[in-house]
Amino acid sequence: MSKHANFSQLVEGDYQLNRLVKQLDQLNHLLRIVQSVLPPEIARVCQGTAWAGSTLLVAVPSSAAATRLRQAEPAIIAALGQAGVHATAIRAKVQVALQQGNPMQTKTLRMTEPAKAAFSELETQVDDPELKAALANLLRHHLKK
Repeated sequence: MSKHANFSQLVEGDYQLNRLVKQLDQLNHLLRIVQSVLPPEIARVCQGTAWAGSTLLVAVPSSAAATRLRQAEPAIIAALGQAGVHATAIRAKVQVALQQGNPMQTKTLRMTEPAKAAFSELETQVDDPELKAALANLLRHHLKK
């Protein structure tokens, strides 16, 4: 039996879970309606919807996206109305956790022992004092690790 069939049986057998899945489907449908009205770059960052009375809340990752959502509010309300959904307002909820930026990862570079030995030998053979000092500094830095 497939995982999908097992999930369907589980949902059908549990009233509360069935109700939650239906509610999730409805909210996802509303999200698709909202996204269909917005420009693609804004639609892409709208992550979820919820109700607060007759106000539809839309989760976005930034204040810039929230501003664009507010500008499109009349068109969104009209599209929801055409779908038979009554919403009196659209409110953006900025959720910083939704930001999809790639955090900078620090690089941990380690010099191998043969490389340290080669640079150490090079330091003894170099005549230029600035290059000799730079090699000494490089070796000091990597010998700490």
